[in-house]
Amino acid sequence: MGRFEKIQIFVRIVDAGSISRAAQQLHMTKSSVSKALSSLEQDLGVKLLARTTRSQSLTDSGEGFYQHAQRILPEVDALFADTEAGDTAVKGH
Repeated sequence: MGRFEKIQIFVRIVDAGSISRAAQQLHMTKSSVSKALSSLEQDLGVKLLARTTRSQSLTDSGEGFYQHAQRILPEVDALFADTEAGDTAVKGH
């Protein structure tokens, strides 16, 4: 799984309020969503969410990462959509 997909999953976890709800929304297993989050945290070398059996909350690092991800994900989605539609053709000088 690529970093981009892991970031999307992380944002969905935060927006949904739990790994279980994010898994349902993404049509993934809870285990797969949890593994994606753990893998992203390992890639970054920080904990993004403080998790207990009953709750989760963003760490300071997680809050900053979430805010930044919310800003860039729509831009990346638009980039893919434009490219797939052929709207970003390379132009010569």
